[in-house]
Amino acid sequence: MQGLKQTIAEAVGRGDFAAAEVGCETMTKLGEVGEATHLRGVLRLAQGDHEAAVSLLDRARELIPDRGDIAYNHGVALRAAGRLADAAAAWQQAVELSPQQVEAWRNLALAVTEAEGETAAQDVYRRALGCHPDDRELLYNFSNLCNRRGQLADATAAQARLLKAHPHFAPGWINAGLTLKASGQFAQAEACYRQAIGLNDSRNLALAHFNLANLLLLQGRWTEGFTEYEWRLGLPGSLRTPSRAPAWTGDHPRGTKVLLWNDQGIGDAIQNLRFAARIAEARHRVFVLVQEPLKSLAAAVPGVEAAFGPRDEIEAMDCQAPLCSLPHLLGVTPEHSWSAPYVHVLRQWMLPLGDAGEKRGMRVGLVWAGNPTHANDANRSMRLSDLKPLLDMPGVAWFSLQLGKGPAELAASRWAGRVHDLSPLLADFSATAAALMELDLLIAVDTAAAHLAGALGRPAWIALPAIGCDWRWGTTGQTTCWYPSVRLFRQQRPGDWVSTAAEMVDLRRLEPFSP
Repeated sequence: MQGLKQTIAEAVGRGDFAAAEVGCETMTKLGEVGEATHLRGVLRLAQGDHEAAVSLLDRARELIPDRGDIAYNHGVALRAAGRLADAAAAWQQAVELSPQQVEAWRNLALAVTEAEGETAAQDVYRRALGCHPDDRELLYNFSNLCNRRGQLADATAAQARLLKAHPHFAPGWINAGLTLKASGQFAQAEACYRQAIGLNDSRNLALAHFNLANLLLLQGRWTEGFTEYEWRLGLPGSLRTPSRAPAWTGDHPRGTKVLLWNDQGIGDAIQNLRFAARIAEARHRVFVLVQEPLKSLAAAVPGVEAAFGPRDEIEAMDCQAPLCSLPHLLGVTPEHSWSAPYVHVLRQWMLPLGDAGEKRGMRVGLVWAGNPTHANDANRSMRLSDLKPLLDMPGVAWFSLQLGKGPAELAASRWAGRVHDLSPLLADFSATAAALMELDLLIAVDTAAAHLAGALGRPAWIALPAIGCDWRWGTTGQTTCWYPSVRLFRQQRPGDWVSTAAEMVDLRRLEPFSP
């Protein structure tokens, strides 16, 4: 019977479903109804008939209730059918019946993370690791979970176990570097990244270099860091050059048409558009390709002849370069990172902001959350309620520049009507720039609006997260060479934005940072 079971499994594996069906029919005739029902469920799952698979495997569990492998396969079918909670229950029974079945533990932990949250998942991972202490996937996922929750000691311990058992696992070294970086152990983090690079794992090589780049740049090691940062172009999902023109090297003759294209976020584009003027000073003709909401603003940056959006037809170019490669190509150093405001307002704001709220007092803009798809958004964004120490201050006119889900969050809050929602008027970044020119101050998390305020030379206070702070803001201090009009406020405890907001209550500190 075991040989017939193996034959059916092999037929399913190679996609010979007809042969597998014949095998199941034979097994039924031999009286092994429970096992035949089980294998038919696996067969239907392989064929993509999830509901039939769920029904068959449910029946198989009734017929053979003490089989952990059947409970496991039932969980797989339930997950495929979109029934996550039921899948988690099936995998829970699978690990109770067969604790040696590591795949059931892995799936259970992931399902609990999604269905019940990370606190519940941590308990599952600890139980799983009690049975499988050296399992690579369990250790890797558990350490990542601890890292996301700011539990750096637990993450470090799990990563040490992982790397002892699997020293040639490049992702493990990369994540160990991230944890050590988050805890301020930069030398040890660098050693981890270099260890990952030394393994020469082609699937993770670019990621190891990219993380090393961010670490070096965070420490102000710009020459090394910007060289390593070029590896971002090899990351999975990275944008490819939109032009067949050769790379710009700086050695091209006068009159060369150079396309500068943005391969990162809008904030990155705003930061690096300042370098268009340097290329234009070398008598090159500079064109830029940026996200559509940035196009009109980018077209007015000094040195830029014209700007394109993703849907525009781009004229033929002589050479090209990613915007975020310009610091490397130009050999930028901190003392040469700023000369003057380089973004200009194209139009006057259509609404006299002073008539929209309080007649007296400061007019302060707010952006409390970034793009939710950002890798570190869980740490860098806050809730509107985290700004309570500021919003309860009298004599201040507050204006929300928050997009996305922000307007709904504001409308449902106690500050609806007190904070004036400008989002309907912010059609693009030219409109946002016009609004910023009318405000006395912007208070924001690390997102594009903060970069825009800095590029305009407008006063801005940026709230920076304790975990995953971007390299461009460094590790200490309240100022940045990138934007002299910006003041930095650093979160002291992960997740505690209320204390950070409380540090901002004395708005008189704005005066030394006015342009």
